[in-house]
Amino acid sequence: MSSDLQAVREVWATRSRARTGGEILYLLYVGVLSVLIFGLPALRSAGNALARPDVLPWLRAADSGTWVVAGALAVAGALVMLGAVRGPALLAPFFTATLASSRIRRRDVLWRPLLRALLVPLLGSVVLAALVGATLVSAGSATAAAVVWAVPAAVGTGLLLGCAWLVGEVLPAVPRRLTAAALLLAAVLCAVFPVLAGPGALLAADVPVAARSLCLLAAGLLGLAVSIPSLDRIRGQVLAEQSTRWETAATIATTGDMVSASGMFRSPPSAGRRLPAVGGGPLAMVFARRDAFAWLRSPERLVIGIGLGLTSAVALAASGLVTGPVAWTVALLGGAGLWAASGVFVDGIRHGVHTLGAPPLFGPGAGEQVLLHALAPTVMLSVLAVLGGVVPGLLSGAEAPGGALLPLALVPVLVAGRARDAAKGPLPLILITPMPTPQGDMAVLPMLAWQSDAILLALVATAVLVVLVPHGIGAVLVGTLTMTVLTALMAVRRLRALRD
Repeated sequence: MSSDLQAVREVWATRSRARTGGEILYLLYVGVLSVLIFGLPALRSAGNALARPDVLPWLRAADSGTWVVAGALAVAGALVMLGAVRGPALLAPFFTATLASSRIRRRDVLWRPLLRALLVPLLGSVVLAALVGATLVSAGSATAAAVVWAVPAAVGTGLLLGCAWLVGEVLPAVPRRLTAAALLLAAVLCAVFPVLAGPGALLAADVPVAARSLCLLAAGLLGLAVSIPSLDRIRGQVLAEQSTRWETAATIATTGDMVSASGMFRSPPSAGRRLPAVGGGPLAMVFARRDAFAWLRSPERLVIGIGLGLTSAVALAASGLVTGPVAWTVALLGGAGLWAASGVFVDGIRHGVHTLGAPPLFGPGAGEQVLLHALAPTVMLSVLAVLGGVVPGLLSGAEAPGGALLPLALVPVLVAGRARDAAKGPLPLILITPMPTPQGDMAVLPMLAWQSDAILLALVATAVLVVLVPHGIGAVLVGTLTMTVLTALMAVRRLRALRD
């Protein structure tokens, strides 16, 4: 450690809110006790609840290792893209300007935030593996020793995912996009052609559990050892932009405006500046052309939206092939994913709402603009819903009840919901009023409900359509039309409130 960094850490350790060694040991003690007292019983209860006849076949399937490999590759590709806007090795803007921009080696400054960030994929991987293991043990399909050996494998997988996250922060734009595309393509190939799952499938079949776990753990530790020196390659501009963006988003989030906070991570348009976005023809086609060309100007965001939309449509259609909690989990995840994917294509609707109150320089008012801008995302999401909805039937050879009908019927409800969400307006002051109770101030609950109403409505719409699918196309169409009209009326009401 350099003398400059030693001096900085000595000053930092003397700050008023610095934790002593005893306080750190106490926090570790509380954490261990919490896991033993609350975590393990909760894990056992969840395993007993999931040990059902409609869940166990999916966990016992011979090709489950292949799907694990495909899922890990897909998550790694998503983390590479996430590293472009929020990497794991990140400091506050002040420390970025004073330490990471100094002559001190960046690895000496950034290794601590890197290790803290790596806890997120690591704990996520371990908790998921422990839940699957607890379910198999409850059903008598696995031994406790096998579950214990799954923990090192989960740790290694989490470390490798964290390394992929760091790769997205280190690499420039073009290599980063190619790396993410290669990982996502590998995930698709593993899912479609299980023989291509490679070492993961071979290990699952031919290598003992202990050896497989140790190999994954060694690979994760090796990746971590390689990641520490690569911290010196992170560009200063990337560190400065990401730290400023993260601090601004965190500050906005404390005010309760989660939409604006998430909007801070949207990269500015980087391509297609010479595309002729303005053209002639019918007014509806003019607006659809503008929206489509706006999507092309942000290629990374467009690819993420298309991939997420297709994956969500596959999940919604596949929910008809299973039963029980698995079906509901897959359907609700698909509905949430399709709602998230729709956010990529509705910037025109947001723009139409933002013109409310401005002089009508171009003819159409705000309401008419919102309606015209809804055409392109509806068509795009419908195409993704149809393409993704037929995949489960093609792969399984069995026709799922509803097939592509469920994701397709959800599209107009989500687009109308996006218009309603765009016209939400600022947080009402009455929701910030303190609500003292014996359990503390409950004012945060209505604030969270107000912020999450859009995703909650999307999940409710998904659940309603899942219930209606067995009753036929007519029932689904009536349900879709009813929910779309109600959501559109709520959007109109919000637009009028903003205008007044």
